[in-house]
Amino acid sequence: MPTTRHTRTAALAVATAALALTAACGTQHGTDAAGEGHRAGNHAPALPDAKDRAAWPRPNVEHGLAKGMRLPLESYMLGYPAVVDVENARDIVKQQCMQRLGFQFTPNPSGTQPAASYDAINMERRYGITDPAKAAAHGFALAQNVGDPSETEEDAELAREDQESSVEGWDKAMNETCIPEANKTVGVLFPTDVAGDLAAQSLKATREQPVVQRGLASWSSCMAGRGHQVKSLDDAEGRFARPEGAGAQPQKAEVSMATDDVACKKTVGLVATWYKTETAYQIKQIEEHREELEAEKAHDAGLVKKARAVLARYKTAR
Repeated sequence: MPTTRHTRTAALAVATAALALTAACGTQHGTDAAGEGHRAGNHAPALPDAKDRAAWPRPNVEHGLAKGMRLPLESYMLGYPAVVDVENARDIVKQQCMQRLGFQFTPNPSGTQPAASYDAINMERRYGITDPAKAAAHGFALAQNVGDPSETEEDAELAREDQESSVEGWDKAMNETCIPEANKTVGVLFPTDVAGDLAAQSLKATREQPVVQRGLASWSSCMAGRGHQVKSLDDAEGRFARPEGAGAQPQKAEVSMATDDVACKKTVGLVATWYKTETAYQIKQIEEHREELEAEKAHDAGLVKKARAVLARYKTAR
């Protein structure tokens, strides 16, 4: 299944460092050797436009076997647009701080390339591939490259990053002044991730429940009847890893297995069964962890409010 770009951590210090690394890896770096060149070289980030946003994942699955499905824990998760706003607001604060200190930091804005999923649940592919049209067109791969730059773009960004951060005092300014300023002005994404942790537990736990195990066994038998000897969902998808990229033309064998995968899930009712089982499981999880989940939800709401205030001031100033 595709990965998401929402890396979680339970420790605040580790989360801050991870976010700093994410920001650094997503920047465009170009710098002169002198400090004045850094100050003059800063350019205002171009935030995602309407075209970018149109390609973003939707909060609800619109097609396939998972259409309309939404698990209870999703109510406690930040959606992709909110995460993008927080990341961009933090970068704006850091850029303005670095410019004030005489350094260049021109972040590549978040949200200009679509993510694989709306949130950490990744409902469309939570139980493997579920859209027959996408299976027929792309096999097990995503319809497009998501979330990551091309190898050429990534190499260029890393080269610019090396050039920028090699300037004396840059790391100290970023780590000791500007990241703390972003933390204070906007806040920190995912200092904890109770909802994400519980969602990972629920998927693993419900996979082992008898009703889901019977569904998986029936799916495997159905696949065997169509000429595919596969023991698990991961076994099916894992046979067709394509390092050349998600946009590459799939093999006929991959398309055949992917379309049969979805067809067998529909025949045996696997997605509906697993979804019903996991929904019940998550309702119990929420009852047991409501205080933690509500606290996290309140933190996230405040975070997004502060981020959007920063973005509003930034847009007005431009």
